[in-house]
Formats: sequence, C-alpha cells, structure tokens
Amino acid sequence: MRLLSYTKLIGFFSNNLKQNQDYRYITKMPYCNTGAVHHSGVGNEKDLVSLLNTNSSMVINQRLLERVQNATEVPPVWKHLGGTQQKADCDVTVGEQCFEVSVKHHEKSAGTFDWINTSKLKDFNAEIADLIKPRVAEFRERNKEATEVSKEMRGEMEGVFSDAFEHITSDQIKSLLESLYIKYPEYVLVNDRSKHRFVMYHKMNNFKEFVGYNDWEYYLKSTGRAKTSRMVFRRKDGVEVNTNLRIRLVLNNGANALLGLSEKNKTSIPCLKIQQDRVDILLRDLVDPIVDEITEEEKKEVSS
Repeated sequence: MRLLSYTKLIGFFSNNLKQNQDYRYITKMPYCNTGAVHHSGVGNEKDLVSLLNTNSSMVINQRLLERVQNATEVPPVWKHLGGTQQKADCDVTVGEQCFEVSVKHHEKSAGTFDWINTSKLKDFNAEIADLIKPRVAEFRERNKEATEVSKEMRGEMEGVFSDAFEHITSDQIKSLLESLYIKYPEYVLVNDRSKHRFVMYHKMNNFKEFVGYNDWEYYLKSTGRAKTSRMVFRRKDGVEVNTNLRIRLVLNNGANALLGLSEKNKTSIPCLKIQQDRVDILLRDLVDPIVDEITEEEKKEVSS
C-alpha cells in the first residue's frame, strides 16, 4: 500500500494551541475495506499493534527510529502484552532498545479514559478500605436472598462510596498521582477515533497534573448527582483549577454481581479508578506529540 505523507502545522487550525508547541504531523494514511486494516477496525490493542507492524512508514515508527538513531533502519517491532496486572498494553523494540506503551481508546471529542483501575484500596488509603469493605460485606449478607437490585439498594451502595471520599486528603491524592506517574510506561498512545488519528507522546512534561504542582493543595469536589465520583481540583493563593482528573469509587462489576444476580460476572469488589475527563483538552495541550492521521477521503487516491 502506497502511503501518502505530508506535514502541516496544526496550530493554524486551533486557536487554543500554545504557540510554542511542535506538532510532528502527519502521515495521511488511508485504508480500504477489502480486508486491509483500517482505522474503524482498530478497536483494541492487537489491531493497533498489527497496524503499526505492517506500516513502518508511519510517523510514530519513524520518530522511534530517530530516537535510537538506528542506522540499519530495521522497522520497530510492536508486541501486544496480555493480562491486567501491568500498565503497559504493548511494547516496541527498536534496535536494542525496548519501550513500554500504554494504549488509550478515545471515542468522543470530550470523552474519557481510565489511568488506573485498582482493587488495592488499602495501598492507597487504609482508612477508606477499612470503611468500605465491611459495609459492602454487610450489604451483601443482608441482601443475599434478593432477586433483583432495587433503586433503594443501589442508592445505599452508592452512599457507602460517597461517604468514603470525606476521608481522602490532599497529600494522599498527590501521593497517588505521583506514584502512578512513576510506574506508568514511558509512552502513551491514544487511539483517537473521534478524529481518525493516533497520538503518541512521552510522559515527560505531559503529566503535569500528576507531578507538576506539588506546592498546591489538591482537593475533591462533588459534581451534581454523581455520588461515586469526585473531580480533582487544586488551589493556591486564591486560584482554583480543575485538573480534569476524576476519582471514582465503585464496585468493579456492579451490585448485581455482588449479590450473585449477574450471569456474566460472579464477583464484584470495591475498586478505585482515576479517570481522565476532557481528553480533547489533554490532547490539545500535549508537548511534542507524534500524530498519525487517517482519513477516509484518501482511499480513492490510494486505489488510483
């Protein structure tokens, strides 16, 4: 497949971008619907790894080659990593170097994705673990004969998690975010289906809300009727900023599974999630992103 490439400055198309950002744009990469991999089919990490392995001229691959100064120009080799116990979804070998990559899928212009989803509540805050787990166990025992989960039962369970947010301090929030940054893979690759593109970026200088404001106070703010989540804000000298990070405390498989009423899931346990809201703003403000853009209109030019 012949790849059509060109470079353009994305700054001309967005008034909100910082003037000093360097967007390394773009491979315009069309795909047909005759069996070849196309963007609409890249719904998971395996599809993405396959596409990157079969299209070595993508900007992402070329920038990785530039980084390691691989004189032989052996294409990068991508590998999918299975399991849920690691934050990397795949890794890429370039010459003798290997880089871990976390893959995120983004569907809507103002959508979300998770940075972490963990059941290890005690590692984060022993107090809320000791508060939540006994109450969840008591709820399960008291309702073990239930044949359905009523609105009142659901509200009671949500109240358990809502109460727990009162026990989370600024230092605990900052410690959680910092430890997550340290453990996170070197690169993040966003499958931005909303704009038909792949955006990869290095974590350095791009996790500022995680590690860039240590002298600010971090706090949680309730938003409307969302009992099981709180937005993370920071403040200093009278200035308040929404980080666009959300902490959620939920049952990982819901109340039905907790009471044995789900055919799909047999168990359900408390978990903590850190969710990225307003992904569009995150992508807009990235430092030195690498972008491969896929557009439908280029299909005809490829087949001609």
